[in-house]
Amino acid sequence: MSPRDEFQVLLRRIGRWWAVDIPTLDLHTQCRTLEGAEDLARGMVAEAVGVPAEVIVLKMVVPELAPVLGPVAEARQRRAAAVAAEDEAIAAAVHKLVDKLHVSQGDAARLLGMPTSEVAHFTPERGSAATGPGQGARPRTSGPAPSPPRPAVAVPASGSRPGLPRRQRQASSSARPAWATSDDGTPGRD
Repeated sequence: MSPRDEFQVLLRRIGRWWAVDIPTLDLHTQCRTLEGAEDLARGMVAEAVGVPAEVIVLKMVVPELAPVLGPVAEARQRRAAAVAAEDEAIAAAVHKLVDKLHVSQGDAARLLGMPTSEVAHFTPERGSAATGPGQGARPRTSGPAPSPPRPAVAVPASGSRPGLPRRQRQASSSARPAWATSDDGTPGRD
């Protein structure tokens, strides 16, 4: 088995229990929670194919909930595409501002409404021969690490926090949430 092999796990609700089926291996069980379903399925597949559980890739699917979960998966794909498009646009703008127009990184950051440290991630390292947008740019390390791909019309991975954006930018201090400042403009909760 290759570590890239993926096993589909079909889940369906039976009262307060989850039926867990792995059709390709003709394995079946049941459990109370989705987390338990994932753990059980991983252990069963590992034992059946004789590999460590850590290398098993599962695609947890709940067909009866596809109409509910499908739009969420589609929205997440659109958001990922929008973030990629934004990163590409920022890289092009930083390249033009910093490399071509010789605007400082600090001024470019202010113009783009983002921290200088984030602008630095879009610029090539000194001594790099790359000159195009995104070419030779340092890998971005600020913010949280990218999440693994989410299961398609499936169950969120255990420990994941669906709905949180990959990163958030604040264009200015006025973009702070209302609870972050008091009526007189000082920091603190109202």
